Amino acid sequence: MAAIAAHSHGLSLTVRVKTVSQNKLTEAEVTSIYRQYGALMLRRCKLILRDEALADDALQNAFIKLIRHGAAFREADAKVRWLYRLCDRVCFDVIKKRKSHQAKDDHAKHLPLPPQADPVRLREATTLLSTLDDKEQRLAVMAFLDGMSQGEIGVALGWSRQTVNKKLSALKTRLRQSRSENE
Repeated sequence: MAAIAAHSHGLSLTVRVKTVSQNKLTEAEVTSIYRQYGALMLRRCKLILRDEALADDALQNAFIKLIRHGAAFREADAKVRWLYRLCDRVCFDVIKKRKSHQAKDDHAKHLPLPPQADPVRLREATTLLSTLDDKEQRLAVMAFLDGMSQGEIGVALGWSRQTVNKKLSALKTRLRQSRSENE
């Protein structure tokens, strides 16, 4: 509760009102977002985590964060991209918490891949994700999962195309090293 005081022409009025955080979304807003984007967000979580149960949990965690920090969503120009980045961060947190993250090929076979995604690279990238820092994780998802161009990745991460190229080359080198160690 907050007290709002108004003074006008020598009169004083105090009104008690219940404060509503401008950062939180209303129940109606959350319901609308879930109906409109919930399936896309769940698919994104499944693609990154390659595990349906973990993806369901990640989606719930994403909505908890969305409820708490809804002002940023309201202000976002690209709503889907903002929600995808939220899902990415939540999924990366899940991956970090898993001590021995292994791609589950038997479980992942029935999960659809986006047409631009390379399944071999995706499997390798998801295995490597737990060893990467936040920006490297975002880079890997944008390049290997989303199939974004270097220019698009540069705009999204605030890097030059040349920086994206160097970081992708370094990431691919790490993938090759990881692959050769596992063989």
